Parts: sequence; C-alpha cells; structure tokens
Amino acid sequence: MPILKPFSTTVPKGDLFKYQSQLPKLPVPTLEETGAKYLNTVEPYLNAEQFEKTKEIVQKFIQPGGQGEVLQNRLVEFAKDKDNWLAEYWDDYAYMSYRDPIVPYVSYFFSHKDVKNIIGSDQLLKASLIAYYTIEFSEEVLNETLEPEVIKGNPYCMNAFKYMFNNSRVPHEGSDVTQHYDAAKNKFFVVIYKNNFYKVPTHNESTGERLSKGEIYTYLQQIKNDSTPKNETPVGVLTSLNRDEWLSAYNNLVKSPINEASLETIFASSFVICLDSNNPITIEEKSKNCWHGDGQNRFFDKPLEFFISANGNSGFLGEHSRMDATPTVQLNNTIYNKILKTNPAELIEEIGLTTPKFGKADLITFDINPTTRANIKDAIAKFNTTIAAHDEEIFQHYGYGKNLIKKFKVSPDAYVQLLMQLAYYKYTGKVRPTYESAATRKFLKGRTETGRTVSNESKKFVETWTDANASAQDKVATFQTAAKQHVNYLLAAADGKGVDRHLFGLKQMIQPSDGAVPEIFTDPIFTYSQTWYISSSQVPSEFFQSWGWSQVIDDGFGLAYLINNDWIHVHISCKRGNGLSSEHFKWYLIESANEMKDVLTKGLLSEELPPKSKL
Repeated sequence: MPILKPFSTTVPKGDLFKYQSQLPKLPVPTLEETGAKYLNTVEPYLNAEQFEKTKEIVQKFIQPGGQGEVLQNRLVEFAKDKDNWLAEYWDDYAYMSYRDPIVPYVSYFFSHKDVKNIIGSDQLLKASLIAYYTIEFSEEVLNETLEPEVIKGNPYCMNAFKYMFNNSRVPHEGSDVTQHYDAAKNKFFVVIYKNNFYKVPTHNESTGERLSKGEIYTYLQQIKNDSTPKNETPVGVLTSLNRDEWLSAYNNLVKSPINEASLETIFASSFVICLDSNNPITIEEKSKNCWHGDGQNRFFDKPLEFFISANGNSGFLGEHSRMDATPTVQLNNTIYNKILKTNPAELIEEIGLTTPKFGKADLITFDINPTTRANIKDAIAKFNTTIAAHDEEIFQHYGYGKNLIKKFKVSPDAYVQLLMQLAYYKYTGKVRPTYESAATRKFLKGRTETGRTVSNESKKFVETWTDANASAQDKVATFQTAAKQHVNYLLAAADGKGVDRHLFGLKQMIQPSDGAVPEIFTDPIFTYSQTWYISSSQVPSEFFQSWGWSQVIDDGFGLAYLINNDWIHVHISCKRGNGLSSEHFKWYLIESANEMKDVLTKGLLSEELPPKSKL
C-alpha cells in the first residue's frame, strides 16, 4: 500500500496558498533568551536553594563555548535548508509514534450547538447538510479557492489543509503513517450506520457536478432503509486499540484481499459520517457521544469524522496527527453557519422533488475470521475499561463571556487561564505546570508552541486571592500583573520564542559521541516543568456548545475552553482513582469565577463610574 504525497501546489489554482512563499521560517531563539525565559518559568516550583542550583546549571549550559553553544550551532545549521526545523521531528514525536489509543488520549471533539428548527431534530436532514457543505468546502480546498487565513495583518500557514480530506492515519511498526489519496480520483465519503460501512459518491460521475442536497439525502435514506442487520463485529472499534495492538489486528485483517480493499476505501474517502441510533439529551451526553461514544459505529483513524444522532444532535471528532484544531474549527464554523442559514421549507421541497439517479450506496464488506472476531471482542472490552476510567464534567457559566471580561480591560484568554489557575490552587493547594497551546501558524508549516501559564506573577495571584487577609486592591493588582505576564508569554510563544520547542530542538542535536548529556536535561526540574498537570487550549467558535479531549498525564486535568460573547465553557477531564474529581474541580471553577467577577467588578468597574453627586 503506497504512501502518497499530498496533492501538489507547485501550480496554484487559486489563492489558498498564495502567501506560503512569503511566510517566514520558524526562528531558532538565542540561548540567552531561552535560558532567561526558562528560569522565569521554573522558579515558581523551586525553593531558593533549588533555584540557585538550576540557575547555575542553565548559566553553564548557555555560556560561550559550553555544551549549549555546540547544540545551538548544530540546530541553526540544521534549520538552514528546512521549511520548518521543528516539523522535521514534531509530527512523529508528538503523534505518529504515540502508541496509546488515540481516543480518548489524542483526538479532540466539537459538539455543535442545537439548531432550533426541523433540521436540528431530523437526523437525515442534518446529515445531508453536513455532507453537502463539507463537500463544498473540500472543493474549495482542492481547487485552492478557499481564502487564506489572515489574522491582524499576518497571513497564516495553510499547509495543514492538505491533510484535511482523502487521507487517514494507518497503523505501522514503530510509528504510524499518513496514507494520502488523490481527491480527484476518490470522490466519495463513507457513512457508518449500525456498524456497517457504506460508500457514497460526492459527485455525479458523468457530469462531475457536486451532488445536490436532495441527492445526498436519498443516499442516506437508502442506507437507513437498508435491510442489512446491525453488524455485531464492528471493525471500526479496532481503531480504538493501542496502536501496536491495532497494527497486529490490522495485519491480520489485510491477509484477506476483501479486507485490504475495504480498508483502502475507508482510508481514501473524503470524510466519514456516522449515523448513530442514540438520543443524547444533556450536554454531557452529547459531548461523550462526539468524543468517544461506545467505540462502535466509528473509525477513529480518519481526520474528519462527523456524528449525527437519531434526534439530530451533531458533532465532530478530529484525528490530531496532521492537523491542529484551527483548520477544523474553520471547517465546522463554515458548515454550521450555512446550516443555520438554510431554509427548512426549501430544503424539504428540494428533497421531495429529488429522485435517486445513481443507484444505491455500496456496502463495504469485511471478511471476519476467528482472530479478527476475537480482536474485536477484546477491543470492545478494553475500550469500555479505558472510558470508564475517565471522569468528565462540563462547566458552563452564562452571562459571563467576552462582553463582561473585556470590561475588565484584560485579554479573555488570560482571564480564563487565571480562573483555571485559581480553581486548581483552591482544589489542590499547589501551583503546577500548565500547558496552553499557542499557534505558530504565522510561520511556514507552523503548528504550536507551549504557552507556559504558570509564572511568578500567576503564583502571586493565586496566593493573594486565597489569603483571607488580602485586600481587594491587592487582589486586583496581582490579577492585572499576572494577566499582563500571561499575554506577554503567549505573544512570545506565537512568535516562535517560547521555551519548550527550542529546548526540544537542542536535545535532538545531541550526538552519541558528545559524551554526557548536558545537565540542563537531567536536572529534575526540566522534566517536571514539562509534566502537564493541566493541559489547556481554547478554540474560537460561536457554533459549538462543547469541545474537549483527555488529560495528558494520569495525575492531571484536560481543560478545553470556549470564550463566547456571553458565556464560558470548560470541558474537564481527568482519570479516576488518582484522588482527582472533575466534579470537584468544576465546583472550584464556579466558586473562583463568581469571586473574580465580584472582586473585579467592584475593584475595576467601580473606578470607571462617575462619583455620586451629593444632595
């Protein structure tokens, strides 16, 4: 099975990649600036004696002629002829060589807001529109007519959009691979219903025209009416296994040419739509269905997977290895915005006038031998155990979004990060390493840098706000200082001047002949400061009601947040059995949010009010 390269962009067809040649390359920061930032970010965790020792280690590493300078020179030389020096390592290091199950540990989900008309409650109407507008978006990507993203005058790298359609993660020895297919030759998507897989065309084979909404509906209706019973050996659940276990099951599967061809069809499909038979009601039920469901009626290795429940609730799951969330947020925002603008009566009329023209959707068959049957049974049991070990809660605070936060003259992102720090400190009494994703897409092939949330300023903030004797003025002052520091670090990280990726790059430059590993990398604080007790990130969307992913260490929390105009959302995940509770963390978020609102309203907004006139 060949590993194909993404479609070529040597001859641009539209504007999608027009800024690519103008994008700067990811910089290699100086040793001095990284050393200074690193010390600032580890100081909150160390006592005075420990900090002095680490300071000596760092100074020794960055001194002229030291080990750091040797590694720095190698990295600078390595970066010279690369589009992005980090990209040479990152996808494999962070994703493709990762062996734990990608759901729930890697993939992320979006749960769409409810649509308040018949489209929102009808599974096939909703699914037809999701399919139609996804196909429309895919055409814009393939034809390169999608407008490139420009934020605050900075064009952003659009490279990730090459990995959006017609590809799949595929298990492979040691490190998985991305199997990519020619979109022009694979004009179809896959529907999963009752654990059965169906191939549905996206275009009229004769004319090349995109199928209409009504024509897509007829295909989906045929699938719903298909007499094929529910598949009791759901092949898709194998993608929920540990990657080495999935590889073993995969190698057994492809011994059959039938299975090899069927898997190839799924890999090559533009995207996947899952028609579920459940009816999630609560925000927690909807989130869990989009994140993992019961592991069946799914194929987790696809980068784009949409879910539509029997009651019309919908959502999305993104396989993370080649794309971060920003491109898929744009895809989902575009789709959902168009769904909300669709006239239900006109849609129903179009469907009523449509008759099937191209036959039925093709059932994708599998040859299930006893070994595969046992593998599937084992995968279901392991999936259930993995998911049962996860504790999930959702914090949503209405009347408390950007519109309020901006009155405090502070970055909404910094505000919510400090809110989460305060809640964690109230809960645990500790200040611990916290990751926030910072996008580096202003650089060619840029993905992310670590935003280190914890600082001396944020530590002072949580200590002051939990001090019963602290004044309101002290609380406001520490809040403002901590928020400013947070913004400064995130801006530096987005400029490629964070700590973690540079140190990672330097570490990759170590050669066996170098002798002892530099002490900066063996100092206990180096590993500890990258142990993410809180892993956090936000996405911009007014069309989602939830999104989230897993914690990254067993003793930590995964915190995915939305800051909409009038409400805040935080999806909380942790692992059971380690003394942590997502429900308890949610309570401290509520308490902290209310306290911050009260103190800052009195301390900041009251300063803007004119003095009362004396009667």
